[in-house]
Amino acid sequence: MCYGPFVGLFAQIGCTDPQADNFDVSASINDGSCVYPVTNHAPVFIQNLSSILLENSGMIYWNEYLWMVNDGGSLPCLFKLDQTGNIIDTFCITNANNVDWEALTQSDTRIYIGDFGNNPGNRTDLCIYEVNKADLLSGNNQILAQKRTFKYGDQTTYSHATNGHSFDCESFYFDNDSLVLLSKGWDNLYSKRYRFESEWNDTLTIFPQDSMFVDGLLTDVSLDSASKRVIALGYKNNGSNFYTSFVYLLFDYSDVAIFNGNKRRIELGNMLTLSQTEGIALKDSASGFISAEQITSVITIPPKLFSFDFTNFFSGNSGINALVMDSDLTIYPNPSAHIIRVPSQWIGKMVQIQNLMGQYFGEIVVDTSYLLDLGNFPIGGYILTVDGKHYRITLSF
Repeated sequence: MCYGPFVGLFAQIGCTDPQADNFDVSASINDGSCVYPVTNHAPVFIQNLSSILLENSGMIYWNEYLWMVNDGGSLPCLFKLDQTGNIIDTFCITNANNVDWEALTQSDTRIYIGDFGNNPGNRTDLCIYEVNKADLLSGNNQILAQKRTFKYGDQTTYSHATNGHSFDCESFYFDNDSLVLLSKGWDNLYSKRYRFESEWNDTLTIFPQDSMFVDGLLTDVSLDSASKRVIALGYKNNGSNFYTSFVYLLFDYSDVAIFNGNKRRIELGNMLTLSQTEGIALKDSASGFISAEQITSVITIPPKLFSFDFTNFFSGNSGINALVMDSDLTIYPNPSAHIIRVPSQWIGKMVQIQNLMGQYFGEIVVDTSYLLDLGNFPIGGYILTVDGKHYRITLSF
């Protein structure tokens, strides 16, 4: 990751996330080195999905509805659902085939359908269908799509063992006029990132930009374009085909290189409660929905819909990271061991204190010493709020 020639003179590079085990209070630029504790989160069950969606795969959130597709061999249709998982409408694409639809993403005006499922590794007809959102609002349930074909530039042979290669994909997202594919690495549990312009003619050859060891198989991904947070969904075979599900929170990265920033893994649970997790859709910057297809083995586990809220796993979700200290006031030392001197204007006023995760630590009335003793607080970043204004400080050692 490149930060320019003057970073070493003016800024400290390191882990900037207070939730990480190796948080560096002196770091002001994130270098992607953050290491996190094992974290578990149970999605909230909404309901079992209709039997029409037994093979649901991709999912997005648009216009206050969920939109889903089924995977290979199903009808080439988009399903519109309310937020409790009930099917509201169905739109079938008359000029498309569902060879193996695995993912959905969207721009402001388009929905993209990824027909790139490739478990055997031998497909030579990989493609993406582009649907105009206006057509979905026209009242016509029979619509047309633009088909765009592609191939992997790093694939030199099409003879592979099924589920034994790295040219499968179930995850992509739209970002700033480009599409980003995250591969499903059956052979090594890595995911490769491919990025390319969203419009092209003929057959496009795409090449990986970089990769990340995910210790599992990615099945969907969602980007919040405002916060640039990426949430990737996956599952892992823990032996005897007993699968557990996880997400990666990818954030605070440089430019568009999502694997170079913070990579926090959240364990979601196992197949007995979640079924086989296949779709994820952000509703805002930290919350959204997870869908799962039916599992049929010794027992049948139906398709399901869940909600999640990962707000507490992101530092500064209430806008704290964007706060700037008032230039007319002086708080020092900052960073501080535990005692700080505050402006005389604060005498007699209440100072409310919270950490960068929004946890409330209490309040202190400023006396004529101008000093605040924060010695009982753990090291890390804090926000002081006085008269509705916010001031950021750091407690070191």
